[in-house]
Amino acid sequence: MDPRRAAEETEVYWLANYDPRLIQLVADTTGLGDVTAGQLPLRHDIASDDGAYAKIGASKASGTAKLAPGLPLDAPLMAIVPLDANIPTRIEAMARLWRALTGQQSLLYAREIPASRRERLAMSLRAVDARHAGATRRDIAETIFGPEQVPEGVAFDDHHLRSRTARLIRDGLALIAGGYRKLLKS
Repeated sequence: MDPRRAAEETEVYWLANYDPRLIQLVADTTGLGDVTAGQLPLRHDIASDDGAYAKIGASKASGTAKLAPGLPLDAPLMAIVPLDANIPTRIEAMARLWRALTGQQSLLYAREIPASRRERLAMSLRAVDARHAGATRRDIAETIFGPEQVPEGVAFDDHHLRSRTARLIRDGLALIAGGYRKLLKS
């Protein structure tokens, strides 16, 4: 990933143990596969020792696949699906990947994060960034909720926005300490 690019301009590829929607593709051992590695839009700039990655489909409804290392482009493929607690998510991701590969209309994920939750996550990260930059809770509350909403003086000490700001900071710290991984699970 290029840190100079905005988040919405950057494709993010998670490891399979963090994102159950990542489909792991290997050489077909059954002789039944009819999709080859050459049919995938592989990202060679992010290929690594553990394989190459591909985003398939429209951005919000895209599927992500990881191709095992060293596979020739004409190799028929099959998917590896671990039988774990995330199997419903993995099967849904495989179906979405297949729809994209076969040119069928993509479906949005049923478990899409609601807009209100995305907004709160963004506020939590903004609050943590501001706190790390030395901002006070009052400064953070004024920036996030607007200066007209934050009472002046000691009235802020017992105000609900002070508590709400503290929760945003706490939740943001939990996110950056690894809690963001929960967002990838069903």
